[in-house]
Order: sequence, then structure tokens, then C-alpha cells
Amino acid sequence: MTLQNRLEIKGENDTYLIAPTDSASVLKPNGEICSTYLGFSEKSGRKVVIKRYHPWVNSSPAYFWRVEREAQACTACSGLSTELILSNGVYYLITDFIEGISFNDITRWRFHRKLRLSDLILLSIKALKALQRIHSAGFVHCDIKPSNVIVTTNNPNDIAKADVRIVDFGMARIPAEPLQTGVTKLPFALIYSAPEQILNLWELIGYHTDLYAMGVTLWQLFTRIEPWRTGNPLKTIHVQLTQPLLKSNRVPDRLMGILHKCTVKPQLAKPPHYYTRTQLKEMMQIAIAGRYGSASEFLWDIERLAL
Repeated sequence: MTLQNRLEIKGENDTYLIAPTDSASVLKPNGEICSTYLGFSEKSGRKVVIKRYHPWVNSSPAYFWRVEREAQACTACSGLSTELILSNGVYYLITDFIEGISFNDITRWRFHRKLRLSDLILLSIKALKALQRIHSAGFVHCDIKPSNVIVTTNNPNDIAKADVRIVDFGMARIPAEPLQTGVTKLPFALIYSAPEQILNLWELIGYHTDLYAMGVTLWQLFTRIEPWRTGNPLKTIHVQLTQPLLKSNRVPDRLMGILHKCTVKPQLAKPPHYYTRTQLKEMMQIAIAGRYGSASEFLWDIERLAL
């Protein structure tokens, strides 16, 4: 594979090629701790995703821990070829590229119009089975959202038949894992993160955290719109913490009940800063007890819709 201005990253069993200055190769530029590129294996020519971590990450234990945790989770959960490489003082995480379209893409009319309600339910089942595999490996993904759920086809006519994979383990954790030394706040994604993430209650992070995010993701898959989006991030966080998913004529009542169950949140009468951490934790524990306890329980109810 020939690339202009290419950079070679030599791993244990292969050499990987990227062109950091080629805009077509850039998947996510200048993220918090890395930039993400589309690259290639020199041996086979297969496409790979290359995360290039910022050099300062090496000397920051709190951030380098995230690099190591992502590599561990990706290896354990994804079933993909994964390699963490140190090259010229910079760390690179290499994983196989999954060809396909995301759940976010599917909400666009040109894809969605090809799908029946039964197809969307089938995709939901496949997504939950993918999440089940992550949890079986002992990890909480912590970043479930439509752009991270991939249907492994580029053919609009094959969407319902294709496999579903979950990608990007950059925020993965072990359930109830303490914050690392020097870290004071959990990362979270607007719209999709569970309240325990947003409220920084790390000791309550568990499989139910991913089930909440999957519930929001599936609601968006069926409705084709984002919930709770406002023009102001702080306002978005407020409505995300306080408002339930809205009913929609695109979501059958039985499915809506399932999605409400996996997205139970505490009823905050006041903004979070008016409560002590202990009070927030107690209210959050009550809310979590109202959710599904496992992906298997969530999956069971979704599968019954397909009958």
C-alpha cells in the first residue's frame, strides 16, 4: 500500500502505515489524549484504526492508565487484532478497521427507509448481544452511543442481515473501579452517558451504566432524532439528568416501556450541587435498582418483541 508522506509504525509482527497529513486518513483529529487515523497493514494491506497518543500522555500516569486500559479492553472484548506500540517516544494503538455504517448513519433517511420495525428490533438484539460479550469479558464500555455501534455492511439492502459490533474502548472501565491517582472526574459523553457518570459517582459504574446508554442509543435508532439536545452543553446536561425519554409514535409502547426501564434516573428536585455526594449516591442507587440488572435481562425483553 503506497501512501504519500507516510509514517511507518513497526510492531512485533507487522508494520503499519499512516499518512497523518492526509485529511482522508484522519478519523478524529486532536482528541483529548489522541488523534485517530485510518491506516494500513504493510503485510496484508488490510485497513486498521490507529490511535496516536499525544506525547505528553507518556509522562502522565493518570492518562497513560487510560491507554493501557483501552488496549486491555479492546483485546479482551472486541475479538479484533490489537497491538499497543511505542515508536519514537509515541504510543500507538492499532486495531482492525470494521467496515460498515453506524447506528448514527442508519438514522438518515436513505438508510432508515430501507428498514422495517422488525429490522430495527433485530438490529437492537444484535447490539445487545455485542454488549453482552463486553460485559462477559468483565468490562463496562462507558461510551455506548450511536456512532460507536457499527453494522458491518455498506450496502443499504443488507443492513438487517449484517452483524453488529461495538467499537472504541477509550473510556472502558472495570465495574466500580476507583479513579486513578491524579484523576478527579470521570469522562462522559453528552446525551448518552448515565447519570452516575455525569455525577462522578465512580463507585456506581457498572453494567447498568452501559444499559442506560444503550437504551438512549436504541431510542435514537427508532426515532431518528437525538434526545435532550440543546444549544448549550450545561443545559443539555441538566435535561439529560432530569428528563425521561419522550414517547414517540415511532416507538411501540412495549418497546418504550423497555427503554424507560433501562434509563431510570433519580428524581432530582434541585440541581445536583444542592445535594451532598452521599445524598446523590443514595438517590442514584435507588434509580439503578429500577433498571435492568444485566444485558441478558434487557435482551430477553427485546427478543420477546420479535416474536
